[in-house]
Amino acid sequence: MAHAYVVTSATYIPGSAPDPTVAVVGTVDGTSVTIQIWLSAIQQAYNSGGMTAVKNLVSPIMLSQAIINNPPAPTPPANLPTGSWNQ
Repeated sequence: MAHAYVVTSATYIPGSAPDPTVAVVGTVDGTSVTIQIWLSAIQQAYNSGGMTAVKNLVSPIMLSQAIINNPPAPTPPANLPTGSWNQ
């Protein structure tokens, strides 16, 4: 299943740490997410594969946060009967 990712901002404070974290704010399928990722990870991904590599790095992290923020509704097991019985 394809998901729709939107990044509205990606910011960090230069000089705040040897390898600062970047705050990425956006949405996944309409669910708001904020994630933190090391600047060096983004730079390494970009240097090795461009923007596609950065998207491949950030997408699963954003999706995981979106699932935490908006978990799917529970579904009952298909073959488990409800109620009581004697065996």
